[in-house]
Amino acid sequence: MNLKIPQEVYSNISKLKKYVKTLGIDPELIKDQDLFLCAFVHKSYASDFKEIYDHNERLEFVWDSILWSIIAKKLFLTFPEMSEAEMTLYKIALVREETLSIVAKKIWLNKELFISKWEEKNNWREKASITSDALESLIWYIALDIWYTVAEKFVLEYVYAEINNLSIAVKSYKTMAQENIQKKYKTIPVYRDIEEAFDDKHNVIRFRSEIMVKDLVIATGFWTNKKKAQEDAAKKYCESLTSPWK
Repeated sequence: MNLKIPQEVYSNISKLKKYVKTLGIDPELIKDQDLFLCAFVHKSYASDFKEIYDHNERLEFVWDSILWSIIAKKLFLTFPEMSEAEMTLYKIALVREETLSIVAKKIWLNKELFISKWEEKNNWREKASITSDALESLIWYIALDIWYTVAEKFVLEYVYAEINNLSIAVKSYKTMAQENIQKKYKTIPVYRDIEEAFDDKHNVIRFRSEIMVKDLVIATGFWTNKKKAQEDAAKKYCESLTSPWK
């Protein structure tokens, strides 16, 4: 792949190869050095130069299909008694920005990134959005250039291992849905509540709650009060995420 990478990054290739070796990745398997280096370049660093350089956002294009499928397979095989909705909740918790950022820092990936002087000055090397994106890019690079099974081993060893540190019990579907929507759509979801029907026999009003993202309805829930209708909509949104392409 013909990518444009700053020369300063190239001068650090030996250091970066030693780094990935500490993660159990054989640097001898690296075929595309441009793609490898790109995983460590943040867009802010690339924009510091007059020339247009590539950065790791380009590697996020299909990262979710890889990460989500690996996590889903492991959950399915490990917890045969777990419902689809529960597995979805765990899957979202494992791939959310907060968890990926924790993993990135645990493996010191944030220390290996190339970021701009301004971001460095403001301590953005610790910022969750930057560190989680870097981890996503590294996973995608491993799967694409080295081998899917190597990426799978990496994800299970470092990302899936965080399942022991999750507090799913305190996470509502609304919280999980909002975290995913903010990451995917870069905005906060809005719930539109509609009084839909009145049951004369039981004197019950049913509410329809729609999750709106940029004027688009992405999930709908129903219940006899607004709060539970919103939670039902959030639950349906989370359940819709079973496909790695969503």
